[in-house]
Amino acid sequence: MSENNSAAAATPEEIEARLADLRASVVNDVEELTQRLAPNALKAVARSTTEATVADLRERARSAATGLKARLQGDAGAPLVSADAPRTDSLSLIERARRLLDDAQDGDPQALALVTGAVAGLAGLSVFALIKALRR
Repeated sequence: MSENNSAAAATPEEIEARLADLRASVVNDVEELTQRLAPNALKAVARSTTEATVADLRERARSAATGLKARLQGDAGAPLVSADAPRTDSLSLIERARRLLDDAQDGDPQALALVTGAVAGLAGLSVFALIKALRR
């Protein structure tokens, strides 16, 4: 209740000063969002995420190739895939999708890139279908 009394007792100059501060804050927030969502910034994030994913996949492929080579040379105890590689054979498609969405929600850049790409693809497909339907 004290907030209502202080707001009612505020002078027009104080109210204008608060509004100016609020406008400045909103302008700063919008400028920051504009910079983060700029196409070049999004490209840079996507590129770095893609490069990291490709490097990780290459390393896993090398590890799997090394394990396979060792196994073919007679070391039957050598694993085909490194121990730290995720096991996806036991997960259903729905469980894998849930994990991907959970990782994206937690801020994992690779998961965010995949989910963003899928959403952008679906949005593009929807727009394409809508345009095609409207032209008929």
